[in-house]
Amino acid sequence: MTKPMTHLVKRGYEYTFTPDAGQRRNLEETLEAVRAVYNWSLSVFQSEWRRRHRKLTYAEISAKLTRWKNQPANRWVKEYSSVPLQQIARQLHTEYHAFTNKRRPEPVPKEHGEQQVLVYSRAGYYLKGREVKLAKHQTPLAIQWGLERPSRDDITSITVIREDEHAWRLWIVAEEFIEVPRQKPPECGECGRVLEV
Repeated sequence: MTKPMTHLVKRGYEYTFTPDAGQRRNLEETLEAVRAVYNWSLSVFQSEWRRRHRKLTYAEISAKLTRWKNQPANRWVKEYSSVPLQQIARQLHTEYHAFTNKRRPEPVPKEHGEQQVLVYSRAGYYLKGREVKLAKHQTPLAIQWGLERPSRDDITSITVIREDEHAWRLWIVAEEFIEVPRQKPPECGECGRVLEV
């Protein structure tokens, strides 16, 4: 019997959750911090491209972001998790390069309330059993788990999505090994067969 092949795939799991008052305040303020970083990063990319026709690397924008956050007027963003701040700079880096390569329109600044998504990589959350606690949060999220739940060791990112003032979703991405049946080789009689016309 032919043994199945094993492939590593990314799989998404979607759940709803209800933040308490403190979590909601933190999430909403983090969304505004992410929006501020997005708009600042966009101005830096635009300046470099329009003045010098030069594309910034992600390492360059990341270093500039660190210096920007340390300026007295911008230190307020350091009260929130740095992970979604870095993730939005990475996302914009990809979007702006797509624009400079004429694959998409130029990104535009975001207005108050337009930032709806926070992306947390592995450094931005803590998992214990069925509990998920985001960085800079004191308590775990109240998640309405479905029938399927990824193994904690497989999770690679958690995305928080604000749908409206009262509706929040989690999108959890996990890398999992799945078994795929091997393709059956053709019968010898089928190899090199000449079709009759």
